Amino acid sequence: MRKRTSAIILFFTVFCVVILSGCFQAAQEPTFDLIIKDGLVYDGTTDKPRVTDIGIKGDKISAIGKFSCQATKIIDARGFIVTPGFIDVHSRTDFILKGKGIWRFMAYIKPAINGNHNYLYQGVTSIITGNDGNGYTNTAKWLNWVDSLKFGVNVYHLAPVGAICDELFSGKEPQPLDENQRHTLKKRVLKEMENGAIGLSFDLSRNPDQLLDKEALTDIAGSINHYGGVVSMILRNSTGALDSAGNPAFVNSLKEVTEISRRAQTPLEISCLRLKTPWKNLNYEQISSIIRDARQAGIDVTADQTPYDYGFDILTSFLPPEYVANYEIKKEYTTAEGKNTVIKAVNRLFTTTAPENFSIISYPANKSYEGKNIRQIATFERKSTAQCYWEMASNGSPPIVAVPDSSGHFAKLVMRSPIVFTASEGISYVKDSAIPHPSYWGAFARKIRKYALEDKIVNLNDAIRSMTALPAEKFKLAGRGKITVGSFADIAIINIDTFRDKASFLHPEQYAEGVEYLIVNGILSIDRGKITGKKGGKALKRI
Repeated sequence: MRKRTSAIILFFTVFCVVILSGCFQAAQEPTFDLIIKDGLVYDGTTDKPRVTDIGIKGDKISAIGKFSCQATKIIDARGFIVTPGFIDVHSRTDFILKGKGIWRFMAYIKPAINGNHNYLYQGVTSIITGNDGNGYTNTAKWLNWVDSLKFGVNVYHLAPVGAICDELFSGKEPQPLDENQRHTLKKRVLKEMENGAIGLSFDLSRNPDQLLDKEALTDIAGSINHYGGVVSMILRNSTGALDSAGNPAFVNSLKEVTEISRRAQTPLEISCLRLKTPWKNLNYEQISSIIRDARQAGIDVTADQTPYDYGFDILTSFLPPEYVANYEIKKEYTTAEGKNTVIKAVNRLFTTTAPENFSIISYPANKSYEGKNIRQIATFERKSTAQCYWEMASNGSPPIVAVPDSSGHFAKLVMRSPIVFTASEGISYVKDSAIPHPSYWGAFARKIRKYALEDKIVNLNDAIRSMTALPAEKFKLAGRGKITVGSFADIAIINIDTFRDKASFLHPEQYAEGVEYLIVNGILSIDRGKITGKKGGKALKRI
């Protein structure tokens, strides 16, 4: 009996030593590289937040729970919330603007090279590039370049179909693809998927994507199913204008992309889900029912949204697509007769949204117009508002304008949907731009401060999920978006009382505040509210 008792005691002694050895090692051999203590953890799931500890080893989360272990660094997170690093599904960080036949980087690639401080101060640890059918066409070269520059955030890439079309068929007037061209495009798209792209992007409102009919779009989208990729699409028309049959163009465009997704059996991400003009002809239920019915039919459709009442766009994008090519009015509409046709379209536009809603943000051709709306310009020039619109739109270098998104009402309703992700849609730095968009510096902080905490449009847990687990699941970003054992250590530690966006339309280049600590792949990028200069971001390929 004594021998049996002694054996049992010995067994439990050895068991306890083995179990506890993970936490009670010598100080010179710490169990973890970093421990986050006593933070209120929102893990990216629907679970309620809980106070707990997180142990990090290398670039992974190795333990979650209450423990007393050694670590190289211990962060006291009492009074702070702890979340997965936020994911910007629509960053435009590699966006390229085509003007006068010249492809050029937008100037906001510079902050990316400098370490993505605009993102880090918002708690963003991963971004997706190649948006809107635009950007780097060679996935392998782009990701290799990102790695060589040591970005501060993780970078995933969509293959931009429009830019690829321009590259393959350059020098030709934009026109619908023939069978051979479509085959060439599909072959190139599949190559980009092989090189690590996580999906494709299209902008159906602009050439050359605008020229792809439903059959071609279905064919191209369906070709990537083998890879498990996502198709991201900007709607053909995001205005409340009526078509020739009296139907709102926005509704028709929404039906088009969901039908393409259904036929191609490819997951769909609707980019920039917003109304460019007030929605006299629309109602939210009409729009939401299209998405709801699509999901009930088994279509994997989601959307992204920037939490601002104003969006930026090129002036010509508000005209019917048939009048515009490559951001410029088509030649056939620059004649006297063509001019009258476009002016009639402008006057129809002004029946749905007033000229004063179009504020000039960047216009190198006449910088005195910057900061003024079309009504003010027309009064000064003693011309009609439609004439002024025409002159700016047709000069070969149309201005970039700020336009309210349906007075913010539509945006708030969309935000409540559990399938709408948060994005910066950061067309923020434009060369010679007087007033870049504040979303690049404040989108994620604004969503939480204004819409979750102040206006209570969404609850805090849902807001965090829209930035973390949900987009990670949609785009298959393995190991991102959740705080779980084995996940990558992308973690934000936030003072929720002070977390806020500071960027405004008048003063956009202002970093958010309230992120006390930020960890990217186990690297401490923000320590006690200050950038450390250590870059943990990686260029990541589809797995």
